[in-house]
Amino acid sequence: MQLVNGSTGDPLLYLDYPGSDNALLFDAGDTGKLTMKQLADLEAVFITHHHIDHFVGFDRILRANLDHDKTLVLVGPPRTIERVHARATAYEHSFFPFMKLELEVRELHAGAVRIGRFGCATKFAAPIVSEEAWKGPVCYSTNHLRVEAAPVTHTVPCFAFALVEAGGWHPDPEKLSRGALKPGTWVATTLELLRTDADEATEVIVAGGRHHLGDLAERYFTQTSGARIAYITDTLLTEELRPNLVKLAKHAAVLYCDSFYSSAQSKDAAKHKHMMTHQAADLAKAAKVDQLVLIHHATRYAGRYESLLAEAAAIFPRVRHELPAG
Repeated sequence: MQLVNGSTGDPLLYLDYPGSDNALLFDAGDTGKLTMKQLADLEAVFITHHHIDHFVGFDRILRANLDHDKTLVLVGPPRTIERVHARATAYEHSFFPFMKLELEVRELHAGAVRIGRFGCATKFAAPIVSEEAWKGPVCYSTNHLRVEAAPVTHTVPCFAFALVEAGGWHPDPEKLSRGALKPGTWVATTLELLRTDADEATEVIVAGGRHHLGDLAERYFTQTSGARIAYITDTLLTEELRPNLVKLAKHAAVLYCDSFYSSAQSKDAAKHKHMMTHQAADLAKAAKVDQLVLIHHATRYAGRYESLLAEAAAIFPRVRHELPAG
């Protein structure tokens, strides 16, 4: 889990599950600190809104996945189908038979989700669009996780998201980083065996060597009840909206939360529809989260970001900043 540009840059949260091409990305602003390989591992991208600092990096995402045989899911607010298609067709592409990328764009509306599909096979022709009923909050799901969405109050249509992992076995990033075996396809193979309750003596081939399933489980995996990660940015915190955001973040292991202004800038916060730092802390406290990470500070606080951290810590002590990747 990586807040790519840290607490002061474009909000961008990257979650990678080692050994599988199923990474998730929340927002698509400046993606320059992510490698093309990291972007090629993406399974789904969740776009809060279409302001440039949350959407400008889509071109690199497209480029990284253009030569792959896969379906890349993008979820976002109204007009996401139109905007993604416009970006994809803004370039002259040399299409080859091996280019089989398909984009599945899910556009969230009140009561419905519009789904637009287009890709390399049709040379990015006009999307085929269908519509399904949608009452929320789940906007995306697999066998092992789901993503919930909630509309928020910004200057343009905007959503907050929460990732909810299913309980059970999961790769442990810290164990994998310290271990002698490098992550590879064996991680997904082992995970599948663990989730189907295979015998601990089952042998798994890793880089030509034989390893018992039980040993790999102990050294590289962990069992959890299912973590929740909440991502809330670019919203005015109103009394009407507050219960929905508390619910979205309830008992989250980490809440990444908009903290654009200090409490002294309440007029600016109301005008530009952003949260203040003390509101992020109050939300974390009400939702009983484990950790609060402040994100998306206004540039006016450059050189004195610690004052924002102190303001939040007075309400919710388990708060931190994160530095940019690299």
